[in-house]
Amino acid sequence: MYLSKMMTNSTLKMIGLHFGGRDHSTVIHAVTEIENQINTNSRFKDQVDEIKNKVELLCS
Repeated sequence: MYLSKMMTNSTLKMIGLHFGGRDHSTVIHAVTEIENQINTNSRFKDQVDEIKNKVELLCS
């Protein structure tokens, strides 16, 4: 959900629908949790950045 929010122009509602019909508030919670982890755990941030870079390469 985090990467969907960061890498697309999709609405929270649309992201939630693609993740099993979740509510927009669930998406907000998921994004917030990942942001908190990124801000407090450098290894986790590196892992998220690596995944993001791989997705960008696949989409280019």
